Amino acid sequence: MKIEHVAIVGAGIMGGHIAAFFANLGIKSDLYDIDRAIAEKTLQKISDPNSKMPVLYTPRFVKRIQPRLISEMEKYLKNADMIIEAVPEKMEIKHKVFTEVDKHRRSDAIVATNTSGLSINAMSRVMSESMARYFLGTHYFNPVRYMPLVEIILSDKSDPKIAEFLIQFYETVGKKPLICKDTTNFIANRIGIFSLMKSISMMDRYRFDVEMIDLITGPPLGNPNTATLRLCDMVGLDTAVEVARNVYLNCPLDEVRDIFKPCAWLERMVQEKMLGEKTGKGFYQKSGDKILTLDIEKWLYRPQNKVKLDIVGAAKEYENAGDRVRVMCQGDNTASRFCRELVLATASYSLHRLGEITDDIAAIDNALKWGFRREIGPIEVLDYIGLERAREWMQEFVIPIPPVLDDIIAKGSVYKSEAGKNYCFAPKAKDFTPLPSAHYVSLEILKQSGKVVRANLSTRLIDLGDSVLLLELDHKMVPTMNPVDEFVIRMMNQVPQVMKEEGFKALVIGNQADNFCAGAQLQMVLEACKEKAWKKIEEMCFSFEKANTDLYHAGFPVVVAPHGMSLGGGMEITLSGHRRVVLSEFYGGLVEVGVGLLPGGGGNLLLLLQFLETMEAANPGPVYPMMKAFELIAYGTVSTSAYDAMDKGIIRQSDHVVYNKDEQIQRAKEVALGMIAGHTAKPLRELYLPGNSGYLVIDAQVDDLVVAGKLTPHGALIARKQAYVLTGGDKASPVEPVSEEYILELEREAFVSLCGEEKSQDRIAYMLKNKKPLFN
Repeated sequence: MKIEHVAIVGAGIMGGHIAAFFANLGIKSDLYDIDRAIAEKTLQKISDPNSKMPVLYTPRFVKRIQPRLISEMEKYLKNADMIIEAVPEKMEIKHKVFTEVDKHRRSDAIVATNTSGLSINAMSRVMSESMARYFLGTHYFNPVRYMPLVEIILSDKSDPKIAEFLIQFYETVGKKPLICKDTTNFIANRIGIFSLMKSISMMDRYRFDVEMIDLITGPPLGNPNTATLRLCDMVGLDTAVEVARNVYLNCPLDEVRDIFKPCAWLERMVQEKMLGEKTGKGFYQKSGDKILTLDIEKWLYRPQNKVKLDIVGAAKEYENAGDRVRVMCQGDNTASRFCRELVLATASYSLHRLGEITDDIAAIDNALKWGFRREIGPIEVLDYIGLERAREWMQEFVIPIPPVLDDIIAKGSVYKSEAGKNYCFAPKAKDFTPLPSAHYVSLEILKQSGKVVRANLSTRLIDLGDSVLLLELDHKMVPTMNPVDEFVIRMMNQVPQVMKEEGFKALVIGNQADNFCAGAQLQMVLEACKEKAWKKIEEMCFSFEKANTDLYHAGFPVVVAPHGMSLGGGMEITLSGHRRVVLSEFYGGLVEVGVGLLPGGGGNLLLLLQFLETMEAANPGPVYPMMKAFELIAYGTVSTSAYDAMDKGIIRQSDHVVYNKDEQIQRAKEVALGMIAGHTAKPLRELYLPGNSGYLVIDAQVDDLVVAGKLTPHGALIARKQAYVLTGGDKASPVEPVSEEYILELEREAFVSLCGEEKSQDRIAYMLKNKKPLFN
């Protein structure tokens, strides 16, 4: 079996997102609808270059999707290796589509439905025996690009080999497939909608308003910032109510069925089209540049309340989601009582579903983590609360106690780790069973196995085997961001010595955290600025420049494996690599302008060298490579994907892209091994740059932007210092080269100078406090 061409029937939001998912993988698709204009409009939306949440890795990939009429199936459907139905959630409509597909499909084509909760068996009844064998459910979660979960549901007639093939396919491209039983709403939506409806049902009793619900049910409980009611607005309140009603109507034996019956004011919101983002108002409404909130009692929109709770502040001190939930639940206040009831009710409901929707505890936990971006699963959380305490709290709130909970209590935990292996409680066996072991390089297992060569507070050197060393960025205080600090710089400078002493032949730089490296440790920079420790800042710059340029010129291969946010200092480390193995979800750029600075770790030189090398064959002269580097740095350009980074010149076209983050380190190691035999150190290069004439051109452009009100005077100051560095200062000219070291000197001087500017310090402080840039 293979998937080289796909057909998607239904060109709505989900159909377009599924087509984009395959286009991102290089797989062509036909997007069918009854009206070609609908498909064309969808393609315009998903290829919008100004989209806040891009669906395609780069707009040019839209060419891989062809709009088609359903009436054209007879001609084109036979090209499809896989056919995915994504029409509205009405069984009669789906039956009509499958009847048409059955007439024209190739006999070995996989057929799938993207239903979020309708019966797969009921759909298969209208199909021929041949098609029913190749038919199953593949439920994607929106937005498809960013949500890894794909629920796979077989009918009684489905060939299990089809599911096995799809599991392998989805895992290869970075998705997280889960086998589900053919039950109402499957796994993720069954549990997720319970948690949502339970929260809403408790609002009146606890007298909590919209702001309070979203404050405590967001990150403090291990959920995304969308929390509960913002999530409703995002997915559409009508959709959420329909999913809940689906359970109420089709699960008469559910022990807490009434939770799924929408309350009167929820029904009123649907009737009055207060559906969220799709209608411009829901629980929240945008009014000009302000966000208003629905006052449910008065039934009007009002300015948002600024809600603060000490318990939320205490929970946010913890990086681990389990610890945050524990803190939120253990207090003696109304918010904590709400959290206890919600968390324990969701855990109880999840445990009661074992045997019905799945036999596997980990499947429920993973479904909520992969489909709803929760940091911790609804059953997993019991290990942090404490099993005995959880049982007591269930009794306190008259929550049905699942019999399996006592079996778990007898074993002591839901999950456990032992001798480098992870285990989960198995309800049928009433004992622990091993979780699937990693078929890729697991840094956690390597660390547990004694493969750490050297370590400090922010980094480790790990032996990957086969003479390959890994430099892992792992900041203890901010592990999700892994900022560059003195410990990172110190370890980077030690790498060449360790490589020589320990006999390593290649280096990989990477990690398996949420993000590769989101920039420098700004608090450290700001404190040095306040102390006027200019010499310290200059020495820090020199050390970071040396670390990056020594790796760039190293006599051993250096492969960097960036993923997620790779900004500022993280991007400078990325540029130091001879090759990059980049995750498709790569948001990289030199963004120092946002904090009033310019790159201070060799980024100016390394980006300039990259453009000079990649353009060398075209002999562009000194101006064009410099201007490309200047534009990226001056505007703080950030890529929206690895392919977008290639298009913008942030990384090379020859860099490797992987889709599965779990396999990234393994792939980087393989690339590094392949480079050992022919590797030679890059020699120092003399740089021909535009010099003063180039600087004056940029200076005039900066003046125009200031006059037009598009650039502040302080922004102009930063731009001019940036231009001075990249044009080569006073010594450079198109006929007089300058050295790499001279560019680094200019960079250090400009960086320290900007650190001394009050407005730059204001930008740094604003970023630290508000997590967004200030353009003063």
